[in-house]
Amino acid sequence: MSDYAKITPEIAAKLRAILGERGLRADESAIEKYGRDETENLHFAPEIVAIPESAQQVSALMKLASAHRIPVTPRGGGTGLSGGALPVCGGISLSLEKFTKIRKVDTGNLTMEVEAGVSVAEIHRAAEEVKLFYPPDPSSQESCYIGGNIAEDSAGPRSCKYGPTRQWVMGLEAVLSGGEIICTGGANRKDVTGYNLTQLLIGSEGTLAIVTAATLKLIPLPKETVTLAAPFVSLDAAAEAVQAIFREGFAPSAVEILEENALKAVEEIHDVPPQLAGKAALLFIEFDGNDGELLLEQAAALGELLESIGAGEILAARDATEQRRLWDVRRAVGEAVKHRSVYKEADTVVPRARLADSVRAARAAAEANGLTAICYGHAADGNLHVNILRGDLSDDEWIKRRDATERQLFETIIALGGRISGEHGIGWVQRQFLPMAFDEAGLSLMKRIKASFDPQGILNPRKIFPD
Repeated sequence: MSDYAKITPEIAAKLRAILGERGLRADESAIEKYGRDETENLHFAPEIVAIPESAQQVSALMKLASAHRIPVTPRGGGTGLSGGALPVCGGISLSLEKFTKIRKVDTGNLTMEVEAGVSVAEIHRAAEEVKLFYPPDPSSQESCYIGGNIAEDSAGPRSCKYGPTRQWVMGLEAVLSGGEIICTGGANRKDVTGYNLTQLLIGSEGTLAIVTAATLKLIPLPKETVTLAAPFVSLDAAAEAVQAIFREGFAPSAVEILEENALKAVEEIHDVPPQLAGKAALLFIEFDGNDGELLLEQAAALGELLESIGAGEILAARDATEQRRLWDVRRAVGEAVKHRSVYKEADTVVPRARLADSVRAARAAAEANGLTAICYGHAADGNLHVNILRGDLSDDEWIKRRDATERQLFETIIALGGRISGEHGIGWVQRQFLPMAFDEAGLSLMKRIKASFDPQGILNPRKIFPD
């Protein structure tokens, strides 16, 4: 369906009555800003930008949009990498940036109720003030919103031990496409009362409902962390080390990998300790807990294991400053890729034992099409971020080679037992590949779920599913 209505002066006036003068923008700078996210160099102009401040305003807006069949694209912090916040059908870009309240921190139930526009870093700080901990740690935590994390089921390095966002969301407040406000789940630790709508909405990429608030689960804050950085002269040794860590019973909070091309890119913009420079792969490993001496013992035992597999000189840090120095090498890779070139990021995931195969698949697919791939990511999860560099190619040539590279990569990833997205979502840019991952019965079922939530197809249209 594509016969969407345009926003007339009469509809704009009704939106203004709902949101007030400051809640509606159509100026050039707003159209530019809200037509982009962090996905490549794409821009889709909304007709108007809505900035509500309450679920009730979102409800009224959705009732109006539903009555006139106007497309609405929800937007969090604009940090997404799959084009999920791009208003590809025009219409309304609905920003949750005013949903900034931390409504409640419950130290008895170990929960936090937050609005959708609170950044993940703010959630971390609010929890830590009362010695509590919200584990999910996406790399964009200072700027990404919890609503966007819920929409994408985001994760980060600590997903190794603690899992992705969905494991920490107990309940949601959300607005449906027709304007109904629903509340799912809550602060209860058990609930099998009907279908689990909370979990259905998590990871649905804003296509089923607009999340306006969430109840999050917290745990006591670990008192200590220890970080290791281990260099390897071969990718296979690093991948074997990842398997051995878990096979031997270690329980790290993070295990991250940089392969050779990623490390070279980082070395162009960032100081890398000489023990780590120029290697085929690096592993960054973190332990957390309450007994610092026990963590050091675990780190020492792990160091012996890694050396037996072929690790070079391992750097270990307990001091916060030294840990940050090691992690800064890992965190610099995103900026290093941007420094190199415009790029397209694929977000593949494979069974942990196929990690090295997935790196080789990325390299082979890129090289077959005259491109370069830079790989890094969450080794413990088998979740590899494959950055395909554009270089100086023309638009047409880049699109042709990029798409061919991704298709070849995804074919191999699926053959390895993997999936085409681990945490960034399908969104706009990966939707053409979705049929590679599902049979017709699975696709049909998901489309029926979408239609039952959004019968007019106005909520984040042309996302996830190919046309």
